[in-house]
Amino acid sequence: MILISLTVMLCSMGCGGGPEIPETVTVNGKVIYQDKPVADALVGFVSKLENKDVFPAHGTTNADGEFTLSTYIDPQHEVSGATPGEFAVTVTKNEQQDMTKIMEEFKNNPAMEFKKLVPEKYTDSKASPLSATVKKDGDNTFEFKLED
Repeated sequence: MILISLTVMLCSMGCGGGPEIPETVTVNGKVIYQDKPVADALVGFVSKLENKDVFPAHGTTNADGEFTLSTYIDPQHEVSGATPGEFAVTVTKNEQQDMTKIMEEFKNNPAMEFKKLVPEKYTDSKASPLSATVKKDGDNTFEFKLED
């Protein structure tokens, strides 16, 4: 009996570890720049409000410029979709280079920057003109057309 009580007490203290996982909804979309889909770009949804219940979400575009978001909770938890809310949207795509070449350049120039393949204004959540409202119910499909 004592062993059962001890087990119950220990589990109530530590078995529930881990964060509370928020409710998310499916969010997908497409990124277009210069009338072409943008492949291999990182798409970020960053909350416009200081709300601890709205988590940032991210996705990577495929060859057709399409993405599906997932939400990062902590290093052990990432869930599909995004939490409902108002978001600033970022799109980032840098020139891909061989890692050996990058390391050689880095030795000579530690402050090196990669060539950006989308306009810089889309890479910063405070400057990006893109936004999205993720709804709890309904369609959450977005198309973002980037302009110079």
